[in-house]
Amino acid sequence: MNCIYLKQKLNRKLECKKDKNKIIPKDCANCHYKEYLIKSNSTKLKTRTSKLAKLERNRTSLFTDDMEHCFICGSKREHLHEVFQGAFRQRSMNKKMVLPLCSFHHDEIHKNIELSLYWKRLCQQKFEESHTRDEFIKIFGRSYLK
Repeated sequence: MNCIYLKQKLNRKLECKKDKNKIIPKDCANCHYKEYLIKSNSTKLKTRTSKLAKLERNRTSLFTDDMEHCFICGSKREHLHEVFQGAFRQRSMNKKMVLPLCSFHHDEIHKNIELSLYWKRLCQQKFEESHTRDEFIKIFGRSYLK
């Protein structure tokens, strides 16, 4: 474990950021500024829980029953695209807002904001056939329809 003030320069020499002096590792061991970073549980890499792994394996779509072919062009599926990404990814999987896509169409959705918004609006319309707009906003944070 290294002191938080120990820094390696571009020329591979060690320096104490507190003293701004070049040092050798033995000097760092005897330093009175020495502090160690204590890593909490929140800094650890997140591992996939069995619940999340099961949810990812059993993804289904509102739009199609055929999860093996691209929804747009019919070629072999290479990606399962959750319409709402990031913090809403699991909610998207739970509400079946997933699209089976080939690599080309998957990249297009990520590159084209209008296309991404189109699918979000379509998912919201499908959701609102059986629920209210307020429920959608509560789950996904905002409305994509005007």
